[in-house]
Amino acid sequence: MHYIQYDPTNTFYKSIVGAVAEGQKFGIRLQLNQCIAPTNVFLVVYGDDGVFNQEYQMYREVGSGGWDSYLCDISLTKGLYWYYFRMEGVRYEHYIGIDCNNNPSLYYDNVQPWQLSVYKKQYKVPTWLNQGVMYQIMPDRFYSDGTTVATEDKILRTWGEQPFFRDENGVVRNHDFFGGNINGIRQKLPYLASLNVKTIYLNPIFKAYSNHKYDTEDYELIDPMFGTYDDFVALCKEAKKLGIRIILDGVFNHVGSTSRYFNRGKKYGEGGAYNDKNSPYREWFNFDQYNNYECWWNFQTLPRIKADSKSAQEYFCGKDGIVAKWLKAGASGWRLDVVDEIADCMLDKIVASAKKAKSDCAIIGEVWEDASNKIDYGVRRHYFDGTQLDSVMNYPLMKGIVEFVRYGNEKALSHVVFNIINNYPTHVRNNLMNILGTHDTMRIITQLAGERLDDASKETMARTKLTDKQYKEGCKLLKIATILQYTMFGFPCVYYGNEVAMEGYRDPFCRGCYPWDKQNKLMLDFYKRMGDLRNMPVFCDGDFHQLVAENGVYAFERIDQKTQTQVIVGVNRGCQEYNLYLAGSYEDVFTGRRYHEWCHLQPNGYVVLKRVY
Repeated sequence: MHYIQYDPTNTFYKSIVGAVAEGQKFGIRLQLNQCIAPTNVFLVVYGDDGVFNQEYQMYREVGSGGWDSYLCDISLTKGLYWYYFRMEGVRYEHYIGIDCNNNPSLYYDNVQPWQLSVYKKQYKVPTWLNQGVMYQIMPDRFYSDGTTVATEDKILRTWGEQPFFRDENGVVRNHDFFGGNINGIRQKLPYLASLNVKTIYLNPIFKAYSNHKYDTEDYELIDPMFGTYDDFVALCKEAKKLGIRIILDGVFNHVGSTSRYFNRGKKYGEGGAYNDKNSPYREWFNFDQYNNYECWWNFQTLPRIKADSKSAQEYFCGKDGIVAKWLKAGASGWRLDVVDEIADCMLDKIVASAKKAKSDCAIIGEVWEDASNKIDYGVRRHYFDGTQLDSVMNYPLMKGIVEFVRYGNEKALSHVVFNIINNYPTHVRNNLMNILGTHDTMRIITQLAGERLDDASKETMARTKLTDKQYKEGCKLLKIATILQYTMFGFPCVYYGNEVAMEGYRDPFCRGCYPWDKQNKLMLDFYKRMGDLRNMPVFCDGDFHQLVAENGVYAFERIDQKTQTQVIVGVNRGCQEYNLYLAGSYEDVFTGRRYHEWCHLQPNGYVVLKRVY
């Protein structure tokens, strides 16, 4: 028997779903079975700051069918809060909180609260961000135009060979290159436009030793193996003609040890923070009395920048700083690498500098967890309070989709979706960067169909490929995962090559060359159709309602209030046919088949249905 009804992702119970604006009044409705009959019910709200703690008495509204409603209206100042309900006049459990399945539950003590985020918008999320598709490119591995000359002791290899994971001495050097460059990306802009790509996210392009470029040597120069400043400007201009914007990777937490700022090894002469205590860059870094220095995750090649360094702040965030320089050159935003390790004193200035240089630029953070309540180095972050990030990389949704598509675990996906809807502001939720893989994860087809090699050696990963059977199954599962990625709230970001089902385990095997001469044409055609689907406004800013999460089936509804468009998306990863109730007549956007009231969803089947009447 059910005794409690409360769902904060439904406007019947919480008038504003998700995070709420500062000072905005919203209502909370709790429904209790009349057999409970408390004398009083209170909404208990406490702040994450450990100071705010308030009880609000709820008034009773007698209902029907054996249920009474208890209601109250509140408003709060900016911050992170938690809440639960307390009852008086009951003999047993006095508290109501959330359980592990996101349902309301009775508690004697140790009640688990719901999260409530309150924001105050200072910067507007750019309206272009969730339009069309984003496409992530590692420049060295996408396409080569012209002749690339290897610098220093770097190795230029034949396109399509497997990336090195160690040299002949067993050392990981990341110094093998394949010749991809900025002009190569420019040559392939028409191809990207055919996928309805509206934003290109580039992995780092600034001068650095490694092929991945996360060990920056000079933020003011394009890496000579990738091109020149003029090449980058030309790319931005050509992309703009096709309605495509460029987002850069901002690596502002650390530099390369060989950089001109740090200069260990004296590549740039006698100066630099490591060699000269009087260097203007010395205060960028934390040194001890023995000249040991703080590094990112103890990688000696990546000295960590002190976020509170005034000199570093000015260099990156000043009027003519790095952040503004490249926006003025043509970029439309920054993806901030390891943003959770950049303290607020630096992050606030990065965002302010970017928004001042280009008010409609996008700032996207790399956060692997729930970004609404992230704690890093003992500090609660406030990315979505309106003063920092426009969006984050949606790793939680990626994990939820993989769990559902590979294992049929719809509960895992439902749990992730609930947390995002409940915890994030709507304007952030609708602009989340939905990924199915990046340069830091194994390829999505390998995640879905490959052998589990979580603790395997790089040698094992290097020689393990999908069998023909696994590849065929992987393509089927990849389509299902992509359906979810493209139709959920937020926007899809395709890691280069996933649209042609490239495979590979973790770094560096997920960083192979795009197979221009061996494209999976069937998968590519599917991605082009999915790109066209993103032209429907309902998938950009439409409301989201979960309909089904049971028996290996997940289904949801998107509604665009402006155009009165309704779409139902359903996926069956269960073992039995599922009868999906539609409450109307719908047409499959892919096949044109019409359904009335019911859709019989077969195992491994999926539908994207648009309401016709």
